[in-house]
Amino acid sequence: MFRSRPALRLIPLILLSLSSLPALAADEGHDHHGNHPAHVHGVGKLDVALEGNTLTLHLDSPLINLVGFEHAASSGKDKDTVRAAVKNLREVNRMFATDAAAQCKPAEVQLESAVLTPALLGEKTPASSEPAPNDGHADLDGDFTLVCASPGALNTVDVSGLFAAFPGFQRIDVQLATPKKQGAVQLVPGSALIPLN
Repeated sequence: MFRSRPALRLIPLILLSLSSLPALAADEGHDHHGNHPAHVHGVGKLDVALEGNTLTLHLDSPLINLVGFEHAASSGKDKDTVRAAVKNLREVNRMFATDAAAQCKPAEVQLESAVLTPALLGEKTPASSEPAPNDGHADLDGDFTLVCASPGALNTVDVSGLFAAFPGFQRIDVQLATPKKQGAVQLVPGSALIPLN
């Protein structure tokens, strides 16, 4: 008689969103530059969600954590630095290592920054795309999608590769939503494992 209620599947995500309200309220007086949370050098934010066989990760980081600066890449040296960072970020299985038994394969990567052209980030967009003016606090957003052949075997995501490739990270704050677990965890170099169960 009763069918599956799609709205019930949203409850964990709603609860996860509500859990961040106290932190947002406490930080209300800060300039957030649009919809981004507070901009703190050395700290990144990572949202991790598992739904069905799809693992999605959203990284929000001050650009300085990834490339050592927060301005538009205008010199050849700056552009080379960005290209190297982009190459690392697009090596999804190295940045976000999953359990081998889960057989997770990268499906999509999207990178965006207000001060870097989409072409420099490896995104396909019109050549006329120009970076926006910068107030000195630029971020990079990355969306990473993996498809897992055996999602039931996915127990952890290891972001040691992210810390190794980008020593500008001192901490990554993780928000997690899976069918088995919702919560938050703080990662630091040397302790970079996200438990999914």
